Amino acid sequence: MTRQMRGPEDPYYVGAVSTAWRLMGSRSRTLKTAIALRFLQAMCAGIPVVSLVWVVDHLRQDTLTADHAWIAAAVTVVAIGAQFGAWYASNRIAWINTYFANGDARTATLDHIQRLPLGTLRARSTGDVTATFSADFEIVANYVSDALPALFGAIGLPVLVLVALAFIDPPLAVAVALSLVVAGPLFFWANNQFKVLALLRGDRMADSSGRMLEYVQGITVARAFNRTDDQLSQYSRAVQAIRQVNNQLVLRLLPLGVMTIGIVQLGVPVVIAFAAYRWFGGAIDAGTVLIFLVLILRVYGPIVALAAHFEVLRLGDAALERIGRIMDLREQDAPETAVREPEGHDVQLDHVTFAYESAPVLHDVSFVARAGTTTAIVGPSGAGKSTILNLVSRFWDPGEGAVRIGGVDVRELTSEQLFERVTVVFQDVYLFRATIRENIAFGRPEAAAEDIEAAARAAQAHEFIEALPAGYETMVGEGGATLSGGERQRISIARALLKDAPIVLLDEPTSSLDALNDRAIRTALAALVRDKTVLVVAHRLPTIQSADQILVVDEGRIEQRGSHDELMADEGGRYHQFWLDRRRASEWRLGKAAGSPSQ
Repeated sequence: MTRQMRGPEDPYYVGAVSTAWRLMGSRSRTLKTAIALRFLQAMCAGIPVVSLVWVVDHLRQDTLTADHAWIAAAVTVVAIGAQFGAWYASNRIAWINTYFANGDARTATLDHIQRLPLGTLRARSTGDVTATFSADFEIVANYVSDALPALFGAIGLPVLVLVALAFIDPPLAVAVALSLVVAGPLFFWANNQFKVLALLRGDRMADSSGRMLEYVQGITVARAFNRTDDQLSQYSRAVQAIRQVNNQLVLRLLPLGVMTIGIVQLGVPVVIAFAAYRWFGGAIDAGTVLIFLVLILRVYGPIVALAAHFEVLRLGDAALERIGRIMDLREQDAPETAVREPEGHDVQLDHVTFAYESAPVLHDVSFVARAGTTTAIVGPSGAGKSTILNLVSRFWDPGEGAVRIGGVDVRELTSEQLFERVTVVFQDVYLFRATIRENIAFGRPEAAAEDIEAAARAAQAHEFIEALPAGYETMVGEGGATLSGGERQRISIARALLKDAPIVLLDEPTSSLDALNDRAIRTALAALVRDKTVLVVAHRLPTIQSADQILVVDEGRIEQRGSHDELMADEGGRYHQFWLDRRRASEWRLGKAAGSPSQ
């Protein structure tokens, strides 16, 4: 069974309220209860007003009795108690469930992100994703827990009062509603304008977050080249862009907001004038006029007070649309349960063509890496070597052709089936902000301490780990910043050793290491790849020479294939030239005479 994917005809964002319920998942029903309670609170707040109208009406008709007064007083007391009870229950339910649901929604969104093709995720800026999780979800939490209940609460009392007024004098009730009807279109137009600017504001905040991350992560390079001012100015420009949007929000929408509220409040003099007209014309009595004058502000007051939540409502709408953009990114299709099991650990690319967006990278690539053998992939930079490894590990999917493991297309494997069989050692190692023990056990969290230590020993990492202040419990900085490149690489190899997958992908794991670390890591790699199916992108000659199969890749095509001896026999071939160039480069020494590589 394959996960169901949404298409363009089923976007995640389908309007603010509906999308909020979709995001809140199973807790949305409870949150709707909180909103219903807030509406009930508003209705209860209107009951004392209705009681007052009832008393005034009896006074007007000279029919008020002591029983009437006691009934009105009792109803008012009960309504006030119910009002505060509903308010407390609504807030408690809304706050607690919103933040639980918000946490679940973040987790679900992260789960969605980890199912995306790596290329899709890399196409989005880090700041955009960061801003979604740091700002947009917080805005949505305020939207659901406070602004939405306030919206429905603000509607409850005016509706109840308008209904009561309609029973007393329908023409005057229409006059009360007139300003609301006139203000409605202006409100919705201003709402749409605000939403556009709120979306732009969110995008610019995402850009500023990305600039800040870039500044902090690249500060070493910026300082080394004395370019910190340039980097900081880029962040400043991003902040200025946010300021411009905020200014637009104020300058463009503040007049609209004031105008909308003004039109609503203009209903007061309109109703006074119309009530006076009907009273002088004998259509209504003074008691009816008094009732309308007392109650009119109970209609307009909550609507005007809603203006305080207007910004949160619109920012929440924009935040939900930004979250929807991420949720609309198409996941990789994958079966939820195993359909078939691979037979063995052969790796095959069958007429694979691949492009990053519109840039072609691989053209009709086919080869088989037999189980238990090493396949070295060589070629110039940008030839498509690392792309082959990315396709095998299913960071991307081919545009045409198929990648198979054990005879099964990787697209037909569950995530667990693929994960169990493949491990990757990257050139650029990433360690998580956790202990060294946790980083080594990342692929096998349940591993025993002795297994973790054995993997570290095999990876030539045990000695330097033991020399650290807290040994295996030493905390690693974000990205492994507190360790050297060689130390990070050895921990990465220990992680792969502990996982013990039958297929190992090596992406130039020793390309930027000194001789001492290179020797240690070569020893570690020898332990890692023993009896495994190995695909290695490498430039170091010993690795290439000992491979069972060598693929020479250039401009996305396999130009040559064979063993080292077979390829070297073709003296006019690209591999022979590549080997000579690499050997000359390895013999190069820095000397006094410029242009003399032998010195």
